[in-house]
Amino acid sequence: MNSILISIFTLAMLVLVSTTSHAAPIVIMYGGLGGHANGDSINDGALAIVNQATAAVSIVGHPAGVARLSGLEFDSTGALFGATQNNVAFPPPTLKGPSNLVRLDPLTGATLYTVAIKDATGREINIADLAVQPGTNILFGISSDIGGLGAGELFTIDKITGLATLVGTTDDFFASIAFAPDGTLYMFAQTLTFGPNGPIFGPPELEILNPSNAAELSAVPTSQFYGAFGIRPTDGVLFAGNGDGGAGIAALFTVNPNTGVATLIGPTGRNFIGDLTFQVVPEPGTLVLLGLGLAGLGFSRRKKA
Repeated sequence: MNSILISIFTLAMLVLVSTTSHAAPIVIMYGGLGGHANGDSINDGALAIVNQATAAVSIVGHPAGVARLSGLEFDSTGALFGATQNNVAFPPPTLKGPSNLVRLDPLTGATLYTVAIKDATGREINIADLAVQPGTNILFGISSDIGGLGAGELFTIDKITGLATLVGTTDDFFASIAFAPDGTLYMFAQTLTFGPNGPIFGPPELEILNPSNAAELSAVPTSQFYGAFGIRPTDGVLFAGNGDGGAGIAALFTVNPNTGVATLIGPTGRNFIGDLTFQVVPEPGTLVLLGLGLAGLGFSRRKKA
């Protein structure tokens, strides 16, 4: 009996070595689409796969009842969460209304469940972006530029109830967040104040925040604000999208975390990306080893029976 199990284990290890010597995990970048609801954009509110080399957008599906996806994030279990925004008129400052937390099927984009995002007082919150902390698997959210509790409020969000607990306040009007694989919390940010002659935009930045209290630890300037933000978990590369493109083109970039310098990947066309996240598919050898291990376990149990 032992010799049989040893043979199965040996075979599994040989398969693992042969299939992983040149293999790497498959990393898929997903995007949640925003939009203007006035004809400027297409596929508003859809779940998409975004090509990491070309920025080409492929639609997975459109979650029922979702007008815009402002946040999108996988947790360590493979569950995909999104934050929604209402289908309001463009341009701002029309109120965006409260956000819902939705769990989505990454294969179809179907909505698996929906819950309102509220704090302990019951006040509804508008969320601009989501991020999951490595190690703890805690879901974080940053409040939108126009929302029930103001801008730049960092929260933790319960994945089941939608309860938002305040972590701390930033001084930024626009904000998007993502965790690096080492647990560093990055935020693209920009301030906005209103003077007698109209709005005054501060310089856009890439900041590092303390996830315990939202305090700014460091910052480097960037050429523009990026509303879509995700960090590839396998190598820590920062990917960013500029939403509707502002005065330029809607596009996808990589950003150097040390300098804030962006490198253009390509345009996203009329697909306005609201957020980015990554799904890591296990290496083929890992799946083979797991299957053989389960087969061996089943064989052993049948022999004992």
